Order: sequence, then C-alpha cells, then structure tokens
Amino acid sequence: PHPGRICVTGLDSIVKLVRSELDVLDNLPLFIRVDDARTVSVFSTFDTEMERDSLYKAECDVPGFRDGFREPEKAIIELRSKFAPGEGVDYLLNLLSRINKENGVTTRDNGVSQEVEARQGISLKTMVQVKPRVKLRPYRTFLEVEQPESEFILRLDEEGNVGLFEADGGMWTMEAKGRISAYFEEKLAQEIGIGAVVVMM
Repeated sequence: PHPGRICVTGLDSIVKLVRSELDVLDNLPLFIRVDDARTVSVFSTFDTEMERDSLYKAECDVPGFRDGFREPEKAIIELRSKFAPGEGVDYLLNLLSRINKENGVTTRDNGVSQEVEARQGISLKTMVQVKPRVKLRPYRTFLEVEQPESEFILRLDEEGNVGLFEADGGMWTMEAKGRISAYFEEKLAQEIGIGAVVVMM
C-alpha cells in the first residue's frame, strides 16, 4: 500500500509532518523540492519496487499580485493589506492621498517619466512628479519567509487609476525559492545532517 498525499498551505506544516512521520518511513531519504515560489513537494526515494511515494504538498494561499490598473480607493486597500510595509508603499500612499478622481487629474507623459497635475478646488494646482519605477514587496509567496522585493512600473491614467506592472522579469521567483530552501535547511538541519532529508530547488 502507498500513503495518500497530504496537502497543506504552509511551510511550517511540512516541517511538522516530516518530523512526526520520518521514523515510520522505510524508504529514506525524503526529498523536499521547491517547485516554484508558491508550491513545495515532498516525496520519498525508491522503494523495493522502484516506486516513489508522493507524501506532502504545500500550496501557498496568499492572494498574490496581478498586473493592471485599479481605482485609487482599491489601490489604497491593496497597498495596506497585500503588500509588506516599506518605502515604496509609503510613497504610493502619499501619492494617492494627493491625487484623486474627484479633484481631477491631467497627465503629461513622454514614455520615460510622467507628470501628473492634480487639480485641488477651483484655482489651486500642484504638480506631482511620479517615479517611473517603485520597489514593492507584495505577498506572493509563503508567509514564513520574507517577501522578495522587486521593481514595478508605475502608471497613472487620466482617471486617476493606478497601474502597477512587474518589471523584474520574474527574478523574484528565484529569490523566493532560495528563501524557502533556506527555511527548510534551518528548520530541518538535524534531519539533513544525518542524510534523512534532502532539500532541492
């Protein structure tokens, strides 16, 4: 008989499962493979019939990030709930507090940099310089590790909607995988040391 695979949502659950059940498993070592920034698989080595057991799988349940434009109010909510605090979040929140749909917005754009004119009241106008790129750390991988920081292209349209687009070519995924591997190497150092567990990317 072969065990059914257990699916969990956190790295800590994988650590607890491995520690709890390692002694009852015959075909060691166990392999912990970081498939991507949001998925981890655990499987055994070959048994007497040259078959592997797929034991555990962790799938990240954090909301992740989606490219595109969003209304200012929605952008503010997302920045406060779906991004780790940091300088980039503070910059965007400050920008959005000065630019809103009700006051009216005019943009000047040459494809490299962008200026936004925010009309306040009847006669007062202020010019706001918009950074073309901003560094942010959205919650995109398991919460047990520090969220990777990456650059985003920032755009504002004439309606005041905020556009954020990933601009690191997906390099954050490699950083996330490295941090997940390091997490297991720290938490399961003893099991790795005796050769009962192997962590790989």
